Amino acid sequence: MIKINLFSKDKELILKITNGILIIWLLGALIFTGNSIVNLAVQKPDYSYQEYETIYCSNKYQEENENYCKNMYDNYLLSEKDNIYYEKRILYTSIINIVVVGSAILFLNKSKAKK
Repeated sequence: MIKINLFSKDKELILKITNGILIIWLLGALIFTGNSIVNLAVQKPDYSYQEYETIYCSNKYQEENENYCKNMYDNYLLSEKDNIYYEKRILYTSIINIVVVGSAILFLNKSKAKK
């Protein structure tokens, strides 16, 4: 088992400050990762074409251009797909952030093995 002494009396002040910053950073990374997981798990429902047309395609320009609403709906679907892609990227980056900061905390604070 790894014993970690983050704020012991025998540590220098700079290490205590560094540990405090890393702990705050780790908590923020955990919150950010949790938020990313929730955003991926609970997505807003996609509109069907009929719903989209009812909500967004009731203007005069749409009457002049018959493909206007269909093009806008296709753009909407593409943007939703892009949102999922970026949410996954944010989640992966957050997980890497947790691993890096957690490793730094362990590396800086692991106690020396007694012989």
